[in-house]
Amino acid sequence: MKKGDETKVDGKKEASLLLAGLDSDHRERILLEIAQKDPVLAETLRKGLFNFQQVLALEPLELHKVIQAHPPRLFALSLRGLEPEAKKTLFTKFSERQARAIEEEIQALGPQKMADVKLAQEKIVAHAAQLHEKKEIKLGD
Repeated sequence: MKKGDETKVDGKKEASLLLAGLDSDHRERILLEIAQKDPVLAETLRKGLFNFQQVLALEPLELHKVIQAHPPRLFALSLRGLEPEAKKTLFTKFSERQARAIEEEIQALGPQKMADVKLAQEKIVAHAAQLHEKKEIKLGD
């Protein structure tokens, strides 16, 4: 390998991906062991287990369970910048009236900072992860 050909790897991200591939019992046991030595690292790994795309891929009833706990504006904000095709696919999980209301809410928001969109997505993912841990939904398994 020549100097400068090095590839940077985000170890925490890679560890989260590995943990996400485990069944929930093994994942939880490993995270508990990590938490005993480094609670901050365990929390960072937990946050990296799931992503917004996994939430959007949930079955309709599970997706509704996740989003019903949030104001419509937060869900609409989380969808800003979503590709039209992805939005179209997502809206098939809603009634025509619900999809229209979500689209209207997105339009009413107007331009938004990407940081605010990411924060909205993180809040929804965090709630989905909590529901997953309570075994109320199946996220990423």
